[in-house]
Amino acid sequence: MPVNVVLVDDEPLVRAGIKALLDTTDDIQVVGQASDGAEAVELTVRLRPDVVIMDVNMPKVSGITAARRLQDLSPRPRILMLTAICDHEKVAEAFQAGADGFSLKSAHIGELIRSVLTVAQGDPVVPPEIIRLMIERSVGQESAEVTEARKRVNRLGGREQQVLALLGGGANNAHIAETLFMAEGTVKGYVSRVLAELQVENRTQAALLAHQIGLRPESSEQQPTA
Repeated sequence: MPVNVVLVDDEPLVRAGIKALLDTTDDIQVVGQASDGAEAVELTVRLRPDVVIMDVNMPKVSGITAARRLQDLSPRPRILMLTAICDHEKVAEAFQAGADGFSLKSAHIGELIRSVLTVAQGDPVVPPEIIRLMIERSVGQESAEVTEARKRVNRLGGREQQVLALLGGGANNAHIAETLFMAEGTVKGYVSRVLAELQVENRTQAALLAHQIGLRPESSEQQPTA
């Protein structure tokens, strides 16, 4: 079964271009298109797609506002945000609104298709350009937000921190299970506990916390410093 997608962008030519890219694979089917956030919410409620590809900046109702409104749907669609530029504040706001990943509008066809399929499986997508931006902003300064994130991560056990570090690297449950020599069912339990302890809603927000404090798989056996 293909992944059903609703495509949202206020520029008709951009929508047409992205649809043309997605139409090159049988794994994805664009079932609807919208030109603003309000229309996106209405269309998503009616069509119940697996993934909503949503532009961040749109007139009237923004993609971030629309993403926030879609969080109460059950089942909730995965949301892949589109942006032409790397804006740290917008990225953070989008993830806080419940976005599952980001894709740059300049992404190659293969990258876009992989991003859609990845978020459809429930795994986060953060392009390297955005990761670098987040790291650069945190170097040399520890904001109150990062300090709070570090305190929350410090409450996790060592194994839970290893799972969080792998989430931050974009690993899915199968990869985490293979890396840590666990059953996938055990990994799911650890992921649920990590999300609950960190008080975040999804894997993407947990991954963002890992990036904020510089937690990486190779360093996750050490406790983050307070």
